[in-house]
Parts: sequence; structure tokens; C-alpha cells
Amino acid sequence: MSIKLAAEELLLTPTAISHRLKTLETQLGLRLFFRLSRSLKLTPEGEMLHPFVANAFRQLNQGVAQLSVDKVEGELVLTTTRSFAWSWLCPRLPKFSRLYPELEVKVIASDTVLDFARSSVDISIRYTGNPDPELHAAWVLDDYVMPICSRKLGRKVKSPADLLRRDLFEYEWIGFEEGDPNWKAWFESVGEKAEDVRPIACFSDEIMCIEATIDNRSAALVSVIAASREIERGRISAPIPKVLKDRSYFLICPQERAMSAKIRAFQDWLLEEADLFRDSPYGLKYLPREPSIRQVPAGSDAA
Repeated sequence: MSIKLAAEELLLTPTAISHRLKTLETQLGLRLFFRLSRSLKLTPEGEMLHPFVANAFRQLNQGVAQLSVDKVEGELVLTTTRSFAWSWLCPRLPKFSRLYPELEVKVIASDTVLDFARSSVDISIRYTGNPDPELHAAWVLDDYVMPICSRKLGRKVKSPADLLRRDLFEYEWIGFEEGDPNWKAWFESVGEKAEDVRPIACFSDEIMCIEATIDNRSAALVSVIAASREIERGRISAPIPKVLKDRSYFLICPQERAMSAKIRAFQDWLLEEADLFRDSPYGLKYLPREPSIRQVPAGSDAA
């Protein structure tokens, strides 16, 4: 909605942009913009036309991208949650680097969702139940929560009731919402009344929550995926392998970038690694065999 910014993007003068807008309106016989003192505003006719024009340019960009010479090289910037990067993604990334040594992967670990339009991020591995239907989304893994504790404490916990008598840690991340799994919901899912359950501490960082259980006499309710690294290392245990469904991880990127060689290469590798994880002894033990949507077609509603 700025002639000046449009001119900078198209490498034209503001006067040339203004003339082209007037020519377009003359050709259509419609007024598409209100001219304000410092900006433009779409008329009702402009609002009606806008999504069709935007979609046409998006498809044109996709076609040009597929025609261009595209190699798996350069830089790939991705963002994901801190716990997913630490526990699952980073230990596996050397395998990808050996497959594509010419591509440098940069990981931004943050629980804040970054805007593709305002950042230099290529792809995001997001923790969500509803991917944006305007973006390309590929399902990676479903996640669940379960209790964890130190191995010493784990030997004393034989039933969910044993956990009710212990100090409990809880995790509430930046995107936590009412209805997301918590201790009360988990106890109810295993048939225990937990009206008075009160965690002694609540962490905003899942890694801190996991670390706090290692040398403590407390238990924590955390992601099955986030706990995988420390359980496989033998530093913590999951004495009651009863899980409660949480959100899922999706690979997300703008639709017009989804067909680029480096993103296709990373997506293919990531989904293969996810399949291996689900079929590993750990995955078979803690991840239920439930059907899920592997791929959300570009532009479709995501459930």
C-alpha cells in the first residue's frame, strides 16, 4: 500500500508506478485504490481482485523457480523449538551434512514463531495442531507427553498412584494454551483422581524441566520426543509409559519455496529420519501406532 516501497521493489520510479496504476484502473474501468496522503488503500473492487492477483503471482514464482538451475548448496536457515533442536534434530544433523556437504545448515532454536516475510528463515519445524493453510506443510512427528524422573526414583515408582506422592515439575512453553496436556489431565487419563495435584515448580523451558529431574526426587511431565535423548543415554527413566497426545511437528515453508532443491532435499531426509525414529525400539515403546496425516497439500485446510 505504498507507491514508494513498490517502486523500490520493482526498480522503477514512484511516478512510473503511479502511471501504471492509473492505466490499470482505466483498462478495467474501475477504481482499485483510494489515494491517501501517505499511502494507498484498496477499494471494495480492489479487495475483491487482490487474492486472485496474489495467487497468480505466487504460481508464476513457483513456475520460474522450477525452471531455474537449482542445486543443493549454499545456506539453509531453519527454526524450531529449543527442545526439538536439542533433543532430536541436532544429534541427527551430521547425517544430513554428510549427504549434502555443499549445504550449510543454520538452526535458530526458539519457541517464538518467526515470520517468513520478516526474517531470513527458509523453513520452520513447528509444534502445532493446525498448520497455516496458506503455507506448505509436511507432517513430521506426532508428539505425546509422559512422566519422567531419575533412574533412582524410577525404581520406586510402580504405578501412577506412586507419582501422586512425589514432588512434580511441570512445563508450560510460550505457546501453551488451556487444554494442552498437564499433570491433572495425565492422571485422569490413567484413572487417578488428581483434583488437588499441585506441581512444586513450572518451567518455561523443557530442557530445564528435564535436567531438573536428573538429580532430584521429583518427576516431570514432558514430551516423549524431548525426553528421548536422555532416556536413551540412561540419565533418566520413564517408569509409567502411559502417554497423552499433544501437538505435532510439521515442516513449514512458503509454498513458492517448497520445490527448491535444498528444501526438497531436507524435507525428504527429515521425513525419513522421522520414520526411522518411529520404528526404533524407543519409538515403538513410547509412540502409539495411530494414523496421522503425513502431508498437508499446499493451500488445504489442516486439521
